[in-house]
Amino acid sequence: MPDTRAEVTLLRARVAALEHELERLAKTREQVLDARAQAQALLDNIPHMAWMKNTAGVFLAVNEAFARASGFSKSEILGRTDRDIWPLDLAERYMGDDLSVVESGEKFIAEEPIAEASGTKWFETFKTPICDSKGQVVGTVGLARDVTSRKQADEERQTLERRMQQTQKLESLGVLAGGIAHDFNNLLVGVLSNAELALASLGDAATVAPVRRLVLDIKDAALHASELTNQMLAYSGRGHFEVRTISLNEMVRDMEHLLGASVSKKARVDYQLARELPPVRADVAQMHQLVMNLITNASEALEERAGVIRVRTGVEQVRGALPDLYGPTPLAPGQYVFLEVTDDGCGMDGETRARLFEPFFTTKFTGRGLGLSAVQGIMRGHAGGITLRTAVHAGTTIKVLFPRSEQALSEPSSSPHEPAREWPTGSLVMLVDDNARVREVTKILLNSIGFEVLAVGSGREAIKKFDEHSSEVRVVLLDAMMPDLSGEQVLRELRKRRADLPVIICSGYSEQEIGRHFSSSEMATFLQKPYPLELLKARLREALSARR
Repeated sequence: MPDTRAEVTLLRARVAALEHELERLAKTREQVLDARAQAQALLDNIPHMAWMKNTAGVFLAVNEAFARASGFSKSEILGRTDRDIWPLDLAERYMGDDLSVVESGEKFIAEEPIAEASGTKWFETFKTPICDSKGQVVGTVGLARDVTSRKQADEERQTLERRMQQTQKLESLGVLAGGIAHDFNNLLVGVLSNAELALASLGDAATVAPVRRLVLDIKDAALHASELTNQMLAYSGRGHFEVRTISLNEMVRDMEHLLGASVSKKARVDYQLARELPPVRADVAQMHQLVMNLITNASEALEERAGVIRVRTGVEQVRGALPDLYGPTPLAPGQYVFLEVTDDGCGMDGETRARLFEPFFTTKFTGRGLGLSAVQGIMRGHAGGITLRTAVHAGTTIKVLFPRSEQALSEPSSSPHEPAREWPTGSLVMLVDDNARVREVTKILLNSIGFEVLAVGSGREAIKKFDEHSSEVRVVLLDAMMPDLSGEQVLRELRKRRADLPVIICSGYSEQEIGRHFSSSEMATFLQKPYPLELLKARLREALSARR
């Protein structure tokens, strides 16, 4: 009996101790739950995504920001891994990062994409190992801060910087190309004019036929060189422009025979011209050059294989940035008329695509690399744009877009034959040019058609000599670019002295470029160097007939 009483007492003591322990555990549990609630509240108040995982990558805790981003509730995430939450490729990357933190015990910082329910965003992610009292890594804790706006701003800044660099590059190359073309045109005046003078001296006698052929070759070479400089001027955006309101459809139809003869015999040109196409304001000659360059480039992309070149026209509404637009300047919103040339040839890799419109870049052994760069210059001059789509073995599509014109189509320019209006022998021309070679050969040309010539090499000398011979001078050939006084300044002084004085502005630059320095009334007649004799005579007749 005493033993039984003692056992009961002991049992009661143990029950009391157990109850006490249970009370203590309950309090501890409440404290743990309170701590967890406080920790969860802390996590939920963090504006960035936050989480905790064990070493196996299982989520132990996440905050509200994480749950919103993933599209799951917090209870659905706990106990799962990244593979259950994110796309597999991203999940494998995240778990790989966790593993490197666990194995190295080092912090991890990276910018990485996270596929939220609303779309992929960029986050700056921090991951840190969790260690126990013995220093063993038992898990990881992470924080991801949304840097999408900063990323987009950086990309926009980089895009803007690339555009600025491209613009500066184009401007620098344009100035270089324009300057070279101008100087070459001055040199070609001497070559072409001397060749014409030599041909005139030789006549048609059979005894000099071989020599005549050689001189004709010199003349042809000079004319081809002039075409090359015109391509350089086109690239620089300073080509010769005679803008009219035209139909791209009619222009392409007029060129069909020429285009067909310009492509490979194995290529077929398929025309898909839109009906009722709005007109555009453009220079017809430069449009011919542009279309020929695009067609020739498409034909060469076929590499002598059978293929189709598609020429398509249409209308496109531009409302924002065009994804395939080539060049630094975006198109202004509005309606554009386009001409598109597509080939099913070899296509281009990324490097070729990036350099396609650079001057002197070519993938052809015999190419000069000026065709597509001239296309780019022509489009800049017409306030248009170029889009490019290409891939290796998948062909190439180049589309050029012109602002739609609201003006009516221009009537075809008629050139009725006019009888030559000769001038009295001995009429005086004042020739103003700082290039001695140009002065010499032009003086000979003018003498050969019956003019006396007063040749001067500077603007100041021109004004002085004109004051001495003002009543005798019938017409002035004035170089637009001179080192002392510009052609504009000289013209202004001459017109003060004689308002009705016929003046022909001459330059190796185009009329469009020179026209920026002269008003249309000042520059009634323009002559671009190099000029054949017949063109010189035509401009003289034009200037004399338009005398004020």
